[in-house]
Amino acid sequence: MNKEILLYPIVTEKSMSLTSDGKYQFFVVRNSTKPEIKDAVEKMFNVKVGDVNVLKTHGKKRMRKTSVGITPWKKKAIVSLLPGYKIDIITSA
Repeated sequence: MNKEILLYPIVTEKSMSLTSDGKYQFFVVRNSTKPEIKDAVEKMFNVKVGDVNVLKTHGKKRMRKTSVGITPWKKKAIVSLLPGYKIDIITSA
């Protein structure tokens, strides 16, 4: 069930700068809740999670010739770990 909630980690320059503070970003399933995300991260990476923040990024309208489409919206989770714990995103993903 853990792999069903966490889709993939976000590996950008900004998200990697947050790892020094113990914060990691993941794209998650749209209907997942904070407790489900917390349990999934704790079980998958064997760490203790302190806090979970969730952001919804809504889709944008895109125009291609005469048709209008909408990009899919996603849900991001920013997971803060307790002091002393660390996730190695590059080798774990």
